[in-house]
Amino acid sequence: MKMKILSFGIVILLLTNHILSFQPNRSKGSITHRDITRNGALQITYRIFQQIPNFEGKVLTPNSIPESKLTAERLFELYYGEMVSASKFSKAIDEIANANAFVDFQYFFSALRHFDSETLLEGKRKILELLTSVVQNIQQENFQSARKNAGRLLHTLQDFYSHSNWIELGFMEPNSNIIVPDRDIGTRAAKNERTCSDCGSDGCRNNILDNIKSRKILTTGYFSLSSINKPSGKCSHGGNFDFGRFRPAKGGINKDKFDSEHGFLHKKAANVATEATKQLFQRIRDAVGDKLFLRFLNIDSPSALTFVIDTTGSMRNDILAVKERTFSIIENTLGTTQQPSFYVLVPFNDPDFGPVIKTTNPDIFKQSIAALRAVGGGDFPEMSLHGLQLALTNSAPNSQIYVFTDAPAKDIELRNTILALIQQTRSQVYFFLTNVFARRRRSLSRRVKREAETGLALYRRLAAASGGDAVVITRSQLFELTSIIDDSTSGALVILLLMTSSLPRVENPITFSIDTALQNVTIYIRGNPSDVKLINPNGQNETIGKGSGNFSTTKIFGDLKVIRLQSPIDTGDWKLQLRSNTEYSVRITGQSLIDFNDDIVTTFEGPHPGLIVQTGRPNPDQNATLMVSVIGFPLFPNSSISELLLLDVNGGILQNGTILSETLAAETYLVEIESIPRVPYLVLLRGQDGMGNMFQRLSATLISSSRATLTVEDDEIVRLGQEFNVTITLKSEGPTAMYNLTVRDDQNFAQRIVPSSVTLQGNKSVAAVAYFIVPNGTATGTTITITIEATSTETDDFNYDVLHLTVRDQVEDVSSPNCTTTHLEYPCPPVPGANCSQETWRLEAVLSDSGTGITNIYSRLGNGTLETHELEMNRTAANYSASCCFPEVELVAVDGVGNIGKCVVRVELPTTPQPTTLPLTTPNSGAPLRSHPSYYREIASCLVLALLICFQ
Repeated sequence: MKMKILSFGIVILLLTNHILSFQPNRSKGSITHRDITRNGALQITYRIFQQIPNFEGKVLTPNSIPESKLTAERLFELYYGEMVSASKFSKAIDEIANANAFVDFQYFFSALRHFDSETLLEGKRKILELLTSVVQNIQQENFQSARKNAGRLLHTLQDFYSHSNWIELGFMEPNSNIIVPDRDIGTRAAKNERTCSDCGSDGCRNNILDNIKSRKILTTGYFSLSSINKPSGKCSHGGNFDFGRFRPAKGGINKDKFDSEHGFLHKKAANVATEATKQLFQRIRDAVGDKLFLRFLNIDSPSALTFVIDTTGSMRNDILAVKERTFSIIENTLGTTQQPSFYVLVPFNDPDFGPVIKTTNPDIFKQSIAALRAVGGGDFPEMSLHGLQLALTNSAPNSQIYVFTDAPAKDIELRNTILALIQQTRSQVYFFLTNVFARRRRSLSRRVKREAETGLALYRRLAAASGGDAVVITRSQLFELTSIIDDSTSGALVILLLMTSSLPRVENPITFSIDTALQNVTIYIRGNPSDVKLINPNGQNETIGKGSGNFSTTKIFGDLKVIRLQSPIDTGDWKLQLRSNTEYSVRITGQSLIDFNDDIVTTFEGPHPGLIVQTGRPNPDQNATLMVSVIGFPLFPNSSISELLLLDVNGGILQNGTILSETLAAETYLVEIESIPRVPYLVLLRGQDGMGNMFQRLSATLISSSRATLTVEDDEIVRLGQEFNVTITLKSEGPTAMYNLTVRDDQNFAQRIVPSSVTLQGNKSVAAVAYFIVPNGTATGTTITITIEATSTETDDFNYDVLHLTVRDQVEDVSSPNCTTTHLEYPCPPVPGANCSQETWRLEAVLSDSGTGITNIYSRLGNGTLETHELEMNRTAANYSASCCFPEVELVAVDGVGNIGKCVVRVELPTTPQPTTLPLTTPNSGAPLRSHPSYYREIASCLVLALLICFQ
């Protein structure tokens, strides 16, 4: 249920103050859900960088970075060793953290979401349900849904350590059984068993009963808005709005912040919750494998490559140019940090579009491009927006998407859907337009010319909204101009300036700042301005023409000038001077490790204030709060932000934000905006780079406002073969007007919306319901991207919401795969220091699963070879071999719903001659090792043979 808090009446105050968990904002130095999530993500990333070699074959060591200095920027700097920005990784963590915080808002009455009121089994069941969804989302490469579900899962998991008595029982490690289906969460208090006493003169330090602690009985606090709802003698959650705390046992046990009833344990609870977060990330990693997990956290590579290509007959030569450019990019980046992490191809013509081709294999992508055939084509317009819609829903957020066509859009009814997806994903769209767009031939009919002009205007509007561009060129220029793709797929791309001006004349120069963190600065000027001059910080000026000057090089493609500043680039304020009698645009980009992410957040007040990220367009003339995360500062000491501005498309200042002293996490700031502008705006951040130079960074996405507000009720999960619905509430702050409601999704599951049009009057709400059916045969884990739109032609107003729901079947599988090692052949040199590369050790194992069956088996850590073959009775034999230089391996088995089982074998170099063949039998990896009778026998054997075998 996505809401906007517009008032703070008694009801809202009561609801919002159930936000009793690790605080979403800092409270007297307390550790927040955001801190815990980010720290857990950083720690698992550090572990990955210690285990997986980088492009040069190097890994980090456990002491590469002190814990106190562990940041995304430091990790990326040490691991990649060159300009690879942590911006997209940080954005992925922000997405997870924002979904985490949203649980407090959406599910404030759900005890199981917070492990309140003895809902231990129910809370674990919800965690496992969401964990399965996360794994299946990632396996189907629906990473945005995976991050949302992971955030919601992590909120509940982290709350266990604050709301239960796990820490009070003396445990300083996570209860790992919570995230394993076939393990017991622990001994739970009986329904009527007393667990707490009243808090005494020492506060609540000793209010948990001694017999509960001595018997290691798990219990949680009860939270209630009414004292009569809490059983007598049970522990209370505590806090100002927990009225159950007045009923025996009085007080509370939560550890949400330092001044909570058990706040003396707050830091310990947060530390264990951080370790539990890292364990959860590791379990997801085990289930999906390293490549997909790296993409889930946006670690794998700085960029993706997404092409949307018109395949009608007239595009034959254009496709050849795209093919050449694609092959050039792949060959130039292969094996480097700039190699795209994945590739997306969407063909379209008329009436067809798709299918979407997604791959991490550059050879498959090259083959897919080469296989395109330009055929057919009837009337002039094509289904370009349907193709772009598929690209936006199948690419990662913050992607660069390239559309190649020589025809306008036939499907202009998708215009608002595309605008919604652009704003929601923050992706940049570039249109390369050839043929009829580039030539004004007399032979063209008036109708075709009119369609071309209309199509060009639409493409430019969409490109401007995304921070991209719509470039009109001839086919002969296509290959050279698509070098823009090389620039935008390179790492650490940032935007310094975007503006589109319809002013007939520019007297005042355009000013932009170059800082020490910037490289490869490029200026793109579209239109036909005259007298273009560049003035550097030393006052030297240069007239821009084709070719090289004193400090820049220019290429001209029709009405597009591409100006590259030559290295080394002087730092300081630069000026761009030009004159124009027609509309023109300017876009300035560069490469830098300093960047920022921003979101509009809605605050809710009370003793435990919180923040949720606002979806859709904001209301004009209303105050707002921006959450701004700055990336790169740890690499540039003494850097700081000084101002945040909202700019119009002409570069004029609309609002100057107020930067609050409160921070949500490291380098994450809150900025108050007095009034959201009525016209579209961009966000500009300015500050100091630590060397005395001003830096500026601009958000790419043009944000528009709307007087309509959409509130949507949805669930994370929908069931296979069933109908489901989404409830929409629409409210307007403007004049009375009729709004048409539209619902679209990328799977064509939408059936209807009732009513399809509503009349909105000031401050009155109207409800509608959208109906969907998930067909049988839909792959479990499929993400449905739903766009809901409200459009008024009377007032030219538009708002939207975008939902990502996951399809699940009814199959419940709570058994983990079993891994049993059966044979080890270890003929490695018995003398330390001998040549380990001359011998190979071998391992045999049998893997089985009694539930949905094993769907994937892989090895990790070693540098060996794994072979598998099927046996009878749902068993699989695995044979692994590796050089003696790599004496460890993990064999991981994953079943149909993401449960994992694994054998971890580490063989240490012996100091005395050993037998060459060792038969081994191991217990089921799905249960704790100590529960098996062979446990101590195996340990003794390990000690005698100097062979360590671990099972997880």
